[in-house]
Amino acid sequence: MNCEKAYGYTYSLVVIQLALTLVSKANISYRSIPKVFNALNQSLNLGLKEPTHSTVLLWMKKQGVANFKEKSFFEDNKWFLIIDESIQFGNKKLIAVMAVLSSSVREKALTYLDLIPLVLKSSTSWKAEQIKQEIINSIDVKDVEYVVCDNGNNLKSTCNILDLIHVEDVNHKISGFIKNVYENDPVFESYTKHLSGLRGKLSLSKVAHLIPPNQRIVSRFMNLTPLFVWGEKTLRLIENKKLDNQELEKVAFLLNYKEFVTDTLLVLNTLNLTQKKLKINHFNQVQIRECLLELEKLKSQKGLMIAEKMRSYFENTMAKFDANRQVVCSSDVIESCFGKYKEVVKLNKTIGVSDICLSISCLTNNGEIKELKKALENTKTKDVKKWSDENIGESLFKKRAALYKEIRVKKNIKKAA
Repeated sequence: MNCEKAYGYTYSLVVIQLALTLVSKANISYRSIPKVFNALNQSLNLGLKEPTHSTVLLWMKKQGVANFKEKSFFEDNKWFLIIDESIQFGNKKLIAVMAVLSSSVREKALTYLDLIPLVLKSSTSWKAEQIKQEIINSIDVKDVEYVVCDNGNNLKSTCNILDLIHVEDVNHKISGFIKNVYENDPVFESYTKHLSGLRGKLSLSKVAHLIPPNQRIVSRFMNLTPLFVWGEKTLRLIENKKLDNQELEKVAFLLNYKEFVTDTLLVLNTLNLTQKKLKINHFNQVQIRECLLELEKLKSQKGLMIAEKMRSYFENTMAKFDANRQVVCSSDVIESCFGKYKEVVKLNKTIGVSDICLSISCLTNNGEIKELKKALENTKTKDVKKWSDENIGESLFKKRAALYKEIRVKKNIKKAA
């Protein structure tokens, strides 16, 4: 085993690399890392020194801080930005701005390694002027070609203020079209209510195996496909007489929705295929032609409505660029970063936004030993604290700890008196 160490560190770089990889790639919690090392030692007799969770956290934070670049790094190249704003964590929201080198875009979906963290900061709210200031502090806007983000008013306004082309994220755009067409449809509402009621009735019954999938409460129109896949498969079970009388009694209502389920599933599958093409191959003339051919399969009233909205989206986006330009139109990769972060903090939501969000920045590093060594040696604990003070401020956890510490101090004073 390579026992090379970074200057001033007692753990080998291989051990540090393994610990950080377990967190970022395998979604192992920080507190579980010592247990993993213990299991490896017991099973394989490796004799590895077992780091504490706080030690691994510090390594992650140093790597995360090291991944940020000086403004001069972005000069003499063309970039596009991907921006996303998190849901509320306590009383704060986290905004992430990532830069991607335009010339690096190929016909493949973006990965974490394509991203360079530009801004990662918390605030009670994010207004366009604030976001603009953070961006211009980090990169010269003349080097930015366009911005990929959802249709949030603050993000759209930021693009307008900076005079940057706004490419609307295809996932949110499609979700908006589905919501616009289906949200107030009485048949859709009746179908989803039936499924919701069925989950409550069947969860502890003898036919619990027929329970439909859960409906998302947040962003429900982004993930409707499982509800209609379940409906279509269950209808086939009914038609092929694969259900006994007790099972049939619970799901027979689906026969009233057969045409609706079939038509809606075709719409959703077509949109999912369109979305997949654009996420992997990005926005260009060839992909648009292929997507338009797929949309021609939609013949129902709602399908035709959505197809027309998609055509308008394509036309509006193409009008912003040269005809042969390949443009990224998905912010999925940054939303995935947020998803990883939420996995890290989900067990303790009272922590709010803290410098643990540096795990997002950490994802953008390939974890090579050479780069890791440089990050650990050049980033001090005081650098992490400085970054945290400037970008996070007082977290919910710190505020709570300080408040309850004050109570304990007062109580001890009274006892002493």
